[in-house]
Amino acid sequence: MNFNLAKLVFDHSITINLPIGRPRIGTMPTQFGERTITELDCCFTLNTVTRTIHAEMPPIPRPLLIYGPADFAAAAADTPEQHVERVRSILGEDPVITLQALANGDPVQPPKPRVPPEIPNWRAKAILSQMGMLEKIETAMESLPEPQRTIVTLAWNGDAKLARNGQTVIALAAALGLSSLQVDDLFVAAEAIQV
Repeated sequence: MNFNLAKLVFDHSITINLPIGRPRIGTMPTQFGERTITELDCCFTLNTVTRTIHAEMPPIPRPLLIYGPADFAAAAADTPEQHVERVRSILGEDPVITLQALANGDPVQPPKPRVPPEIPNWRAKAILSQMGMLEKIETAMESLPEPQRTIVTLAWNGDAKLARNGQTVIALAAALGLSSLQVDDLFVAAEAIQV
């Protein structure tokens, strides 16, 4: 099953060496030529047998694994735009490295676990309690200015879900000095809690 195309636009042009022509089946390309790219069309393929999702990005000759079996069920419902953001995060600061590895037929690092877009409050509280940070969160909430303090407190104490990129999470992360990567790790760990 394929999703519609989505565009991956780079902040600046990148240059990679791509195979020229098509090599015979089972052989690696022998000729490469430089190609400058500012954007790529992405087509996302869901494989229900292997429970994986790949991004196909012509003229890159090999697809990029963006989700493995552990993340397949949750990620299968994501939009093409969310998948583009996943591709962007996998490619990182220097997309040439991963794209060139795909073009060369070299191994590519497996993707990190999927960061859930939201988690229930109880999961957030449970993981923060396990990490000894629950009291710090409550103290940080008290230090927020109004009306943000009231909004964050109501969300925190309510039955809502916390959105990864929502105002509550951003405000609390800033108050605690947590990096975006640390917040991602908290969301992944919270989703993994077994009850």
